[in-house]
Parts: sequence; C-alpha cells; structure tokens
Amino acid sequence: MSSILQERLQKIRKHYWLYKRERKIRDSFSHFFHKEATGGLLLFFATITALILANFPQLFNLNAVWEKELTISIGDFVQKMSLRDWINDGLMMIFFFVVSLEIKREIMVGELSSLRKSSLPIAAAIGGMFMPAVIYFAFNINSPETICGWGIPTATDIAFATGVLSLLGKRVPVSMKIFLIALAIADDLGAIIVIAVFYPTHALHFDMLLIAAMVMAIVFALNSLQIRHTFIYLISGIILWFLVLQSGIHATVSGILLASIIPTRTRISGTKFYAHTNFLVRKFRKHYTENKTILANQECLDVINAMRSEIVKVSSPMQKLDSSLHGFSMYVIMPIFALANAGVVINFNIVDIFSDVSLGIIFGLIIGKPAGIFLFGFIMVKSGMSKFSDGMNYRLLLNAGIFAGIGFTMSMFVSNLAFEHQSYTDTAKIAILISSLVAGILGVTATLSTKKKKM
Repeated sequence: MSSILQERLQKIRKHYWLYKRERKIRDSFSHFFHKEATGGLLLFFATITALILANFPQLFNLNAVWEKELTISIGDFVQKMSLRDWINDGLMMIFFFVVSLEIKREIMVGELSSLRKSSLPIAAAIGGMFMPAVIYFAFNINSPETICGWGIPTATDIAFATGVLSLLGKRVPVSMKIFLIALAIADDLGAIIVIAVFYPTHALHFDMLLIAAMVMAIVFALNSLQIRHTFIYLISGIILWFLVLQSGIHATVSGILLASIIPTRTRISGTKFYAHTNFLVRKFRKHYTENKTILANQECLDVINAMRSEIVKVSSPMQKLDSSLHGFSMYVIMPIFALANAGVVINFNIVDIFSDVSLGIIFGLIIGKPAGIFLFGFIMVKSGMSKFSDGMNYRLLLNAGIFAGIGFTMSMFVSNLAFEHQSYTDTAKIAILISSLVAGILGVTATLSTKKKKM
C-alpha cells in the first residue's frame, strides 16, 4: 500500500512541477506579448497621425520637420543628415540591435533554441518570405526599375500583429500567439539578412569595412576576456555605426553586428548567486526590526547594496541591454519611425493602386504570406519533420499566416531602400498600409470564425 501511495505522490509531484514550469513559461510569454501589443497600438496611432498630417498639412507641416538638417560635430568628425535620415539610419540601428538581441536570446534559450522547437516556425517563415517574393517578381519581372522591391512584402511586423491580436483578448489561443511570435522572430532574422545582403545604400568602401572588422575583432576580444561593462560596448557600437554608415552597407547592420558579439555569460553562476543571496537574506532577517525603518537601519542598507551588487553580477550584458532598450525601441523608436515614414499623401490614384509595384506588394502580403506559411508548415508537419505544439492545428496555422501579412515596420524600411524614385516609394508605402489593414481585418475575422466553430 505504501509503495502505491509513494508512486502516486511521485506522479503528483511530477505533474505539479510540469504545471509550474508551463505556468512560468506562459507568464513570461504573457508579459512579452503585453509589451509588444502596447507597442503595436502606439505604432498604430503614430501611423494614423502621420497620415492625417501628411494629407492635411494646414494642420501642421510635419514633413518640413523631418527634412530639417541636423549636424553633429566632435573635433574633426562632422556628420550632417536630415532628421528623417538620423531616424532611419541612427535610431533604427538601436531598433535592429534590440531585434537582434531578441533573436539571439530565442536561439539560445527560447522558441528557436532546439530543432524540435524551431523547425516549424523557421520553415513557415521561409515560406512566408519566399511566396511573397515570387508573387512580387511575377508582377514586376519586366520592370528593371521596380524589380528590386521584392523584399518589401517578405516582412512581418511583430508589434503590429500582436497589437491587433491583443484586441481579441482570450479569443486567441495561447498556442497561436506563441507560434506567431516565434514565426515573426524567425521572419525578422530573414529580413535582416535580406537588408544586409541585397540593399546596400551606395558603393561599397572596403577600407571602412576593414576598419569595422577590426573594431569587431577588438570587441570580440573584450568579450573573450570577460569584460562586462556595457558602457564599453555602447561606445564600440557608436564607432561601428559610423564606420558601417561610411562603408556603403546600411548603417542599421552595425546594430546586428554588435548584437552578435555582446557577451551572454554572467560574472557569477546561478549557484553562487543563490548561495550569496540566501546568506544575505538571512543576514537581513537577523538585523531587521519592525520598529525601525530600513532607511535608519545601516545593517539592512548594507545588505540591500550587497544584493544589488549580486544582481549586477548575475545579469549578462545582453540581458541588461535588452531589458533597458526594449521599451525604448518599442515605445519611442517605432512610433517616431512611423511618424517620419508613414506620412504619404493618399490621392486615390487608380493607376498607382493598380500598378505592378502596388499589386506585387498587396498580393504578396495578403495572399503570398499566408499561402507560403501554410504550405511550408503543412509540408513540415505532414512529412514528420515537425509537429504542432499543444493546442496548435492547421486552421490556427493559416490564421497566423494571415496575421503575418501585417508587414508594416520592416516593409516600410525596405521600401526606403529599394527604389531610386520617390514616387515608387510612396506607392509602395500606400500598398503596405492597404495590405496591413486588410490582413488585420481578415486575421480578426478568421480567428473569430475559428472560435465560433469550436463552440
């Protein structure tokens, strides 16, 4: 009887441990999803504001603000660019740095950390980039001036997509949210490669690239020597940004390069951290009294300062930079980028809306994205190379693909790089706005329809 009871107790402990682990994962995901959703809503309001001001300049001429030149000079160093260029080449470097840190974290410990976890979202992301590019090529194959815009419909905007999803609340299964975010992160990695390889800003200067490589080597050496001061890496990042800007590769690539060599190791192990903080907690308990405030208790203050030091030691530079810059990137940089780039004049020119550029983007995002994601995902699952997580199915895979058609930030960014003529860029931006709006509406409709069928 006792052996049966022990067996049952072991099973209960095992199930309880698994439940706690799953709950912890879901709680951390919910926190991440909430931040992304809030950023998506801010991005939406910034986009609407930019569109209103662009089409009603008598209210406020925002475009004139972005065209003003800003010069930064330090000794012999002088960098002069328009405010819009400072945003697109400067602030967006921080955005790409944060995105790259998140991709790095997911590859190390997250949804992309193992072949079992990552194979499905990575394959779906590849399909979601391949099909829109093919569709865009089909519309623009005979136009040398516009064929280079194939990268525009390949991107997914994680903030916008999660922002729309948040409006549905609990109607969206958690499994679909997790899959969509993993898909978008893999998609971001693909977009970064596309921008770095296929969209240089001007002729390449290999001398600058060589110096940038030397800076990278120095930073890598600092990492190997376990130098953990984030200030050193930030200064290195600024130098790297300037060198990449002058090299002909887009300046935001410097953020990607810097993220790849940011240290991930901590000064002390988790075991040492636990032992030290456990000792400090006991010491705090010994000196703490209710009739004396902590501010007046020097022993307790010493313990708190020692705990703060231990927390610093157990936090890697990657973790510190990601947590400190994520909010700034999501709540400041992305809305400013939208204000500077989404303000296009909508003149309802039928010729522009039905142009090859516009149709390639619209069909690429609305049809190509879900088709590619579903097809590649279907092949992976049916072949046995991947499997769905609990709660995921083919219908939710298609729904996630539809939401992935919301390709705002990255698509807008690529459209700034793809064309020489501003008219094509403006047409592309209007097509992106139309596609993202339609994809959002279709995604919401499909998700609500799926929920009703289940009920």
